[in-house]
Amino acid sequence: MAKNLIIYKSHWELVEQLSIEQVGKLMKGIAKFCNDEEVIFDDALLIGIWMVMKRDFIVQAENYEKKKEANRKNGKLGGRPKQTEHNPQNPTGYLETQQTHNNPQNLKEKDIEKDIEKDIEKDIEKEKDNYSYSINSSETISDYLADTLREAINKSKY
Repeated sequence: MAKNLIIYKSHWELVEQLSIEQVGKLMKGIAKFCNDEEVIFDDALLIGIWMVMKRDFIVQAENYEKKKEANRKNGKLGGRPKQTEHNPQNPTGYLETQQTHNNPQNLKEKDIEKDIEKDIEKDIEKEKDNYSYSINSSETISDYLADTLREAINKSKY
């Protein structure tokens, strides 16, 4: 089936419940599975654990085959470009690096600080808007809070 298998942490959590003999049988079953042999257990607990592990191993093998096929297709397209110059800043093999206008390395520290200050000021203004309220001179704070509470209760009913 597969040359390599990944045993997940969740698998080990199941294996911890087994005795040493059961773990040995399970490991032998995994080895048989890797050699495309039929795996048969006589212990119900081992059968349950094996079904979980086998499903994961099959999914791993399918994903590996998909990855191999994608790599084959990419290889037929020519693969990675040949590297003609040694450039530690651009190890991918392209002679020129991609130029972008939004490169954060090109920004000056002063510009970054100004942007941060503007963002903070905007956030403060938004917070002020969220907490501002007005009370008529004839109302008391307790009347205002009671009215606000009634409005909230009425809105929640609908």
